[in-house]
Parts: sequence; C-alpha cells; structure tokens
Amino acid sequence: MMIPRRTTWKRLFFCSSLFFLLSSLLWLPAEGKKKKRRPLLKPIHVRNITTDVRNVFDLSIPGEDFWLFRLADFLHISTRPSVVRRQLLVHPGDWTDLAQIEESERELRALPFIKEATIIQKSVPGGQTDLVVKTQDSWTTQPQFGISSEGNQTTYSAGFEEINLLGYGKDVSYFYKKTVDGIEHDIGYNDPQFLNTRVNLNSALQVTPTGNAQNIGLALPFYSLTTRAAGGVSLNHSLGLQKIFATGQQVNQYDQEHSSINPFIGLWVNNDPLNVVRTQLNYRYSEDIFRPNSTLPGTLPANKALSGPILSSSYIESDFIKETFADKAGRVEDINLGHQANLGVGYVGHSLGATENSVPFSANDSFGFGGDGAWFGLASYGISSRYQLDSEKQPEGRMFNTIYFANLNYYRHLTYTFPMTGVAHLESAYLQNPDTANVLSLGGSSGLRGYPNNSFTGNKSILFNLEDRFYYPDEFLHLAYMGGAVFLDAGEVQPQGQGFTQKDVHADIGFGMRFGLSRSSAGTVFRVDLAYAVGPVQQSNRWILSISSSQGFAQTGNTYGGFSNLTTTQ
Repeated sequence: MMIPRRTTWKRLFFCSSLFFLLSSLLWLPAEGKKKKRRPLLKPIHVRNITTDVRNVFDLSIPGEDFWLFRLADFLHISTRPSVVRRQLLVHPGDWTDLAQIEESERELRALPFIKEATIIQKSVPGGQTDLVVKTQDSWTTQPQFGISSEGNQTTYSAGFEEINLLGYGKDVSYFYKKTVDGIEHDIGYNDPQFLNTRVNLNSALQVTPTGNAQNIGLALPFYSLTTRAAGGVSLNHSLGLQKIFATGQQVNQYDQEHSSINPFIGLWVNNDPLNVVRTQLNYRYSEDIFRPNSTLPGTLPANKALSGPILSSSYIESDFIKETFADKAGRVEDINLGHQANLGVGYVGHSLGATENSVPFSANDSFGFGGDGAWFGLASYGISSRYQLDSEKQPEGRMFNTIYFANLNYYRHLTYTFPMTGVAHLESAYLQNPDTANVLSLGGSSGLRGYPNNSFTGNKSILFNLEDRFYYPDEFLHLAYMGGAVFLDAGEVQPQGQGFTQKDVHADIGFGMRFGLSRSSAGTVFRVDLAYAVGPVQQSNRWILSISSSQGFAQTGNTYGGFSNLTTTQ
C-alpha cells in the first residue's frame, strides 16, 4: 500500500530529528572531567574565619570596569558579612572537617542572593587552619515585567522583588499578574534568618480573580546534615475556583475553600554525618469545603477533613558533585547522587475531627549514578496513598487517592570548552481511586511543548523528553549566557479503564533559544521554544511558541505536578 507523501515527509522529519538527538546524547565522544566525590573526615582545627564579600560586578576583571556596572555596584547594597558568617556551619575555635566546610559552601550557594561561594583553607603555625570565605552577590533588586506563553495561553506580570533587603537577606515582593482568568495580586515576605537566628519565616498573600490565599510559616529547619533538632508550624488558607479539564477543554468547575495547619518536630537520630537518619512527627489538620459554581449535577466533591498524627523517617546519603550547564547556565549546581529516602505513615480518624478513618502513608527514594566523568543520572520513584478504613459509601477498606510515580534523568556533557549538554527524561505515573480534583495532565506546561495546556488528562501517564542544550562559553556583555536547544517530546495520558496504545502517543519536535541570566538571583534560564506537533492533532495550529523562565520539562513531576498529596506530610 502506498504511504501518502505528506505522511512520509512527517515520518522522515520525525525520525531524522530523533536520530540527531540520540546521537548527541549517547554516541558522540565527550570530554571527560574527573569529579571529586565524598570528602575525607580528617579533623581540622579552625583558628580564624574572614569573609570577602564581592559586589555584583568585579571591577578588577577586564570588561566589568564599565560605567553602567560601576553604577549597578553603587546602587546595590552588598550582603552584610554577618549574614554570611551566620550561614556557616563552622566558627573560630571549632574542630571541623572537610565535609562540613563543603556543606557550608553549599549552604551559601543555596542563598538566592549569592552568585558564587568558595571557602579557602590556609594552614597556620600550630597545626590550625584559617578559613577565607569568598562570596559574590547576585543582582537582587528585580523590577519585573514578564510575558509567558505556554500551550497557547499567555500570562502577563509586572512587579518587583528585593531578595536581599538592605543586605540583610530579607525577601519582599509584590506582583501584578494578568492571566486568562483575570487580575491577580501577590505579596510576599520571607526571612531565612528571622531575628538573627536560623529560624525561617515565610508569608504570602494572594488575591486572585476567583478568590484569595494566605500562607504563613515559622520553622527551625534541618538547615544542615548534622542539625540535631527541627520544629515549626505552617498555616494555610485559600479560596478559589477549581476547573476540571478533559481533552484540553474545561468541562466542569466549582469553588473550593482549603484550610490547614501543620506543626512538626524532628530529630537527627544517628551520628553519621554522611549517612543521616532523621525522624519527624507531624500533626496535620486540613479541611476542604466545596461549593457549586456552574457545576454539573452530581459532580460536586464531598467536603473533606483530615486530622491526625504522622510519623516519618528519612535517610540522606551525602554524595555531592558540582555541575555547571546542566539545568542552569554558568552556575555551580550542587547535586546529591546519594540515596534520599523517605517513609511516612499516619492515622486519620473521626475521633480527631476527620470525615473518614484512614491511614495515610508514603514511601519514596531518589538517587544518582555516574558523576565521575562527563555524565551523570538521577532517578526517583515512590508511592503516596491513603488506606481508607471505612466511609459511608465504602464500608470496607481500600486504597484511595493513590499515586505511583517514577522518573529517570540522564545528563551528558558533550564538551566543556563550548558548553553542550544532552538531557534525556523519562517519567510515568499511575493514579488510583483519585479525588475528583486530582488528575494527571499533559500539554504545553507539562512537558509536551507542541500542544496546548491540559490537552490530555487521565489517570495514567508516560512522558519522554530529549533535549540538546548549547551555550556560547563567554557571557554576553557580562550579563547573560546565550545559546539554544533542539528537542523532542513524546507522551501519552489515558483515562481510567484504558491502557496505553501506540496510536495515542503524541509527539513534537522543535528548537529554541536560551538566555542564562548570569547576574540574576538564581541564574534563571529564559527560553523561547518553537514546537511542531507531529502526527494526528485536533488543534488548529501545529506550531506553538513557548516563552518561559524555566526549562521545558522538570526533573520530576511534569504530568503529576498538580497532584496534591505526594507525601504524608503535605
């Protein structure tokens, strides 16, 4: 049988693109680069610690001694040395080791207002060591205007954020957003060193076209691998319109009011700083009230309240590598290849104010591999569920609102002199006996860039992404790394009762530009992607343009990113 010419062209185009990407990711030779792995725990006696906080631009570097950059340094208030010292895990007079020094570096790099951080050791007479902490600030005053287009839906935003207020590390923000639903106002204040301590304060107020949300949290977290105890509480309230989609179209809606409170305490229960075991006790109370709003008869979810304790345990194996040009551009990315496992179980009961008797539980693990040369991989898998002991409609026990998920990511540096990185991503999820509001989704904002948002929904998903990212090695005007990408996305979501089929696989191919803002607070990568939908489509236009301040797909949770209960502590 003769294959139509148009179909033949599409298949050739698709297969050629796939061959090119696979060649880039798997077969082309790569420059090896040996990475240092787990540090030695040789005791180090610290005599003195000095800090060297550099401004956003280093005027001693050729090209940065420019009037505009000098003005930026003049306007920017540098991070206070006391903020840097407070983030360190070691102090003058302490006995420490290389693992704790390297973790202090990672703690500093995790601060959004720090662009670079290194700690240099200098031996001094008497067998002691001086530490020199060198940091460089990122630009933290961020007046913002943004246009984001994902899956044929455009969002406009304007506002400001200062993430290092007066050099003290405080974060204040206000944003005005215009979405397809209307106008939204967001106000936030976050303080990672509340009252000059390790306590974190997080707060946010959101006013949307269909409701509002208020969140506040106060907690002493596990701020390091060797933190002995943690504790805190968070309170959340929201009121908004929930929309239900099927095949890219809205099919239902209703109002939902959510309230929750979650206090917790935690302990580090062993003395191994490289293989950390923690236990944590939470008490979760959450209530969801549903009200009809142009809701189809018989589809309004029942009001729900969950109340009860949760006991969880976690294991963290410290095996960090430093990467650049993986998901960010020109920034050091601290990636843990060690196992990070969590296991939690709780109890929810009528006697505690809940609308059901159930046992929520979750188990998940993530780990990496490779990392000694030009490539590394990351994997994660898990389950989260509630075992409902009884209810009015279900007198016998059953698994409820259960999700099984797995992810695999592969990164390969093809060159370091001219940064080029191949990335492959595979994920799958299965949703069993879900709440009405929970659904797996695939579309422009969830890893399938050639289709509108929420194009495909159901209870089982699979997604595959291939992307070859490349950048020019030098900063453009000392402000950004510029580059591009070619990519292929393929995936499928099926509703309850239907299995995966070859004919329902949806795919796209495309190319785009990448802009890595090297002086921004988080090394944000902006992307502009043009994707072409391959195969049978229902949409009118096969070409879709995406503009966003994030990668085209995440390491985890693209199709199930909106799922509301991935761990028992949520």
